[in-house]
Amino acid sequence: MLFAILFMCTMTLVMPVLHAQESYGQPEAPLVAEVLGTEIRTADPEEMKYVILSRLLEPYAAEHSIEVSQADIDAYIDAMARVAEQDRQRRAAQREELVRQLDKTPPDDTGREALSSQIETLDQLQSSLDEMDSGSAEDHAAREQVATAFIRQWKINRALYRQYGGRIIYQQGGPEPLDAWRQFLEGQEKQGSFRILDKSLASEFWRYYTTDSIHSFYPAGRQEEAQAFEKPWWLLESPAQSR
Repeated sequence: MLFAILFMCTMTLVMPVLHAQESYGQPEAPLVAEVLGTEIRTADPEEMKYVILSRLLEPYAAEHSIEVSQADIDAYIDAMARVAEQDRQRRAAQREELVRQLDKTPPDDTGREALSSQIETLDQLQSSLDEMDSGSAEDHAAREQVATAFIRQWKINRALYRQYGGRIIYQQGGPEPLDAWRQFLEGQEKQGSFRILDKSLASEFWRYYTTDSIHSFYPAGRQEEAQAFEKPWWLLESPAQSR
């Protein structure tokens, strides 16, 4: 659910569209769903999905006292900095090896072009990463916003897992309790907290939670599954290997 996390990072930019009449989206867009009294107007199924999730999770997070502290944010940013430095060192070592191979390759060898291309790609990647890591106040604020979204999502996933249990899947944003999410959403729908008016979008909405073949599951009964929500992955000794 990495896209969900990133989408929620930008929800504050989108929410001004939510007016007094409790309607999300442009007036001319089709009415496809309702969530907690708010109409959702959009032609984008992903947008519909994450508006529903974001609105449902607000009261859930409040009910379960889910908060993100500055200490949480600092720990996450520090961990990501360590991961980034490890990645930089690996790329630097890879570049050095490619340069050594290039130096040993005869001038007329056709392999020189491929080696030079790989070195150039690594240089361009590092240059782009350096530009992104400007160290400005805006860059720091953006990092904190992303950190807050990831941490909040992990805490929500942990709360859902403790409440419902079930199977866990691997995701780029960390472990995700798929069955718990499905049970939570089924319960919310049954209570009338949301309803999807467009049947085709409803099918797309539920596909993620009901189609096992699109997911990779934690091995049932293994220690990895049992400890998935004991400690955030970014606080583990090797966070890069735990994502």
